[in-house]
Amino acid sequence: MINIKSIWENQKPTGDIIIKTRIDDVPHLNCFAATNHITGQHLFIMSVSKKVVIPELKNYRFKGVEIYSLPNETETTFELYIYLLDNDLKDIFSLFIQNILEDIIKSVTENEALTITLNVISKWKKLFDKINFNGLSIELQKGLIGELLFINYLLKNNKTATSILNAWTGADFEDKDFVFGSVGVEIKLTSSKHPKIKITSERQLDAENLSKLFLILYATEEVKENGFSLNSLVEQTRQNISTNEQSIFFNERLLLLGYREDDREYYNKMYSLKKTFGFTVAADFPKIVKSQLPLGIYDTSYSIELSALEKFILETEEILQQI
Repeated sequence: MINIKSIWENQKPTGDIIIKTRIDDVPHLNCFAATNHITGQHLFIMSVSKKVVIPELKNYRFKGVEIYSLPNETETTFELYIYLLDNDLKDIFSLFIQNILEDIIKSVTENEALTITLNVISKWKKLFDKINFNGLSIELQKGLIGELLFINYLLKNNKTATSILNAWTGADFEDKDFVFGSVGVEIKLTSSKHPKIKITSERQLDAENLSKLFLILYATEEVKENGFSLNSLVEQTRQNISTNEQSIFFNERLLLLGYREDDREYYNKMYSLKKTFGFTVAADFPKIVKSQLPLGIYDTSYSIELSALEKFILETEEILQQI
């Protein structure tokens, strides 16, 4: 695996404002990890022939990142720059560039590499728009707590960490929290005294392209002691993961979901698990899906009363057997 972060960390001043290191792991392309010696900001640079058409990227920005291209006056090349503007986002930026490198290493031509790079940029723009860089809200914390409860349940029941982490969509652009092959699992957590299921999108309970879809609801209550918090579940999961590669993957997922070590002091609210509900999302399960909506309506949110779901109840052990 290409360690772009290590390249940046090991760069030393050369007397130039921009310190460049060629990335030898992609020998068929001219890619560079670079650092602005004055500001400490990181860059990724890809140099391609002027015959390669680079689309208009002037003033193309998203949270903390600017992307542009410039002709190299001394050579017959163009250079694509991906520039980190906010040094607080170095860890996220490293994952972004890592993703580009891991994808373009399979490319054959400069045209193909550029197309792949632009596709990754498009994906990460959406991802940056979703990441909460100011810490997780209570609702986002609850969502992550629910997913960690499920991960640890699977680990305790002899599911391998690799299979679980690969199924965990995390901050990716899946609409289900976990996808095991053709089986999806959506996780919800509530601390309300009168539990209900809150659905935030018409895509969450849409079983299109899945053979089966299950829904798990963790009903909890807030407690002052003898409970679990987001922080304690993160540590528990880390202890239950055995290999260094799995740990790196897990920590990257947390980072992309907006969980940062600097914000740990805000994630100590404790909960106690009262009951776990499992449901099979059958064709007649009460839900709103995209195919039912009038043209132009999207991002629907609604709540489902538990009393309407009795016929769909399934023990979590039965769900476990089917993933």
